[in-house]
Amino acid sequence: MLFAALVLPREPLQWTQLVSAIHLWLQNAGAVAALGLGIWLLAQFLQKRQPFTDALTDVPRPFAGMLANVLTGLACLSLVGFLLIVGLGIVASFNPLRLGRFLPTAGREANLTVGDYILSASGLLALGVALTPMFFGLLRLRWRRIWALARLSLKEAIRNRVVIVFGLVLLVFLFAGWFLPSKAEDQVRTYVWAVYFSIWILFLMLAGLLGSLSIPNDIKSQSIHTIVTKPVEKFEIVLGRFLGYGLLLTIGLVAVSLLSLVYVARGISDQAREESYKARVPIFGQLQFWGTRDPLKGESVGREFDLRGYISGIRVGDKETPRQYAIWTFESLPAELASRESPIRFEFTFDIFRLSKGEEGKPIPCTFLFADGSLDLRQIQDKLAEIQEKRDKRPRADDPDEDRKLSDAFEGKVIEDYGLYELRGEQVTDYHTQSQEVPAALLKKLAAGQKDPNVPPMRVWVSVDPAPEVQMLGAARRDFYLLAADRSFEVNFLKGVVGMWCSQMLVLGIAVACSTYLSGIISWLCTMFLFGAGLFTDYLQQLAENRIQGGGPLQSAWRVMTSRQMAAPLDESPGAAVMVTADRVFTWILGRLLNLIPDVNRFDLHMYVANGFDVSLVNVLLIDNLIPLVGYLLPWAILAYYLMKYREIANPT
Repeated sequence: MLFAALVLPREPLQWTQLVSAIHLWLQNAGAVAALGLGIWLLAQFLQKRQPFTDALTDVPRPFAGMLANVLTGLACLSLVGFLLIVGLGIVASFNPLRLGRFLPTAGREANLTVGDYILSASGLLALGVALTPMFFGLLRLRWRRIWALARLSLKEAIRNRVVIVFGLVLLVFLFAGWFLPSKAEDQVRTYVWAVYFSIWILFLMLAGLLGSLSIPNDIKSQSIHTIVTKPVEKFEIVLGRFLGYGLLLTIGLVAVSLLSLVYVARGISDQAREESYKARVPIFGQLQFWGTRDPLKGESVGREFDLRGYISGIRVGDKETPRQYAIWTFESLPAELASRESPIRFEFTFDIFRLSKGEEGKPIPCTFLFADGSLDLRQIQDKLAEIQEKRDKRPRADDPDEDRKLSDAFEGKVIEDYGLYELRGEQVTDYHTQSQEVPAALLKKLAAGQKDPNVPPMRVWVSVDPAPEVQMLGAARRDFYLLAADRSFEVNFLKGVVGMWCSQMLVLGIAVACSTYLSGIISWLCTMFLFGAGLFTDYLQQLAENRIQGGGPLQSAWRVMTSRQMAAPLDESPGAAVMVTADRVFTWILGRLLNLIPDVNRFDLHMYVANGFDVSLVNVLLIDNLIPLVGYLLPWAILAYYLMKYREIANPT
């Protein structure tokens, strides 16, 4: 069982990645807008009508014709840009060395290409053309009418006794203890997972049903005709429904979350409180390995879940086998740590893979070496030999307390002169949260000595000490971290609820947008399909990039029917060539469709709360949750505006 180990399927979005993310959003959202514009322009051409004349009814007549011509030109220019990229992609498939560098990277690389800028500019033009008629329509919206419709939606939901669904969470509080394990140190994690998962399922189903059935039920009961015949814009109905149901879900989520917090906090054992009932603020370094076959992944022990890389120990007396190291590089150190007088705390959770029979749960000795980031291993070893020579010659005192003072003074002098701090023989237990305290003088020394911004201030070298029985130590990037601060678990629990709120607003927004054109049950099925597919975006991404062993669906099916191994190549035959080509077409289509599927896993923040790690307000909630939520729902809002605008419902008089 993992204790205080933060296992994330991907790194949260950072400020430095925001530019690439914006380009990727413009390319994807703009491609969808360009596809719609292309179909619409073709329909207008076949009907021999001037484009955009019907869409610009809110624009004064003298300017409507001129603006329609401008929008038509920009739409054609956008389509030319997308067609140019498609043509370059086709040509590059035959000559990738010459034209491959001009193709867009689709966010896979930090450096943007010419194709990225062309595709982003084309997407921006397509979105601008789609937003221009919508902008003039939005000028007619009135927030008083939207708020009135939102209150009406809220009253209807309460009248239909939807709030009773919130009471189902009480069943979790009453009977969850019957089925949850009672291991003391795992108590917080189990309770957090139980309440988060229950609330997540309950509110997602409710958000999907409310959003999908609202407008179709209004049309079916013909009550919508009473509204649209008044001075009310059609899009105000969409916004009113979304705002009203969103407010209801938010109030219910806050109430249920507060009750859940009381349930989680009751009767926490001391072991669970020490492990997870906190909100650590960690500073992670970059992990690499030294002395292993792969410096980025370490040694492999054959486990299917290859989160960790492993380093091996050596036997006592073996002087020929070099040590292997797991190295954490800290690119920067917080300025406030340099002024702290109390020791700096580091925490870690490692895995022990036993190569020989031994006592289960018995720790293994390891060495932790905190060093200046500019030093390599040979320089460190030379300095350690020099320090050991001086340590052997230092004066001793007969009194233990006096000798301890002399030893502390000597170690402080070592830190000041060499910038090194070594901890030998540290007992590391399998999958347990452990900590070490490092003198604050070390970080002051390292922070003060950093002159080149390209050189990291600190590296931590971890190795397994020689022992009679060789064992291996498994480490991942987030298994070792500098503990900058401890914050409130209660506040962190509520911050984790914000991720659930984002997933609910995502479902509600998609459902309301679909319900502007589709029936209630079809809207709900489409919403649940998109959300369900979003749970498997990692696998779909691997499938779209052809990184699944065995090839695409046709190749895999053929291997299963013919009992062939997945790694075995196919025979060179016309049938095999057809299957490979069909799978390439399938993966290309899947890659394009993948851009329409939301990444809902980013809103699952329970692993932060359950393992006692702080949910960052900026890096996690704002950049990685709220901004992607708004970016995904904005194209749906544009689609809902036009679907509702051109739907055949009674117009206002």
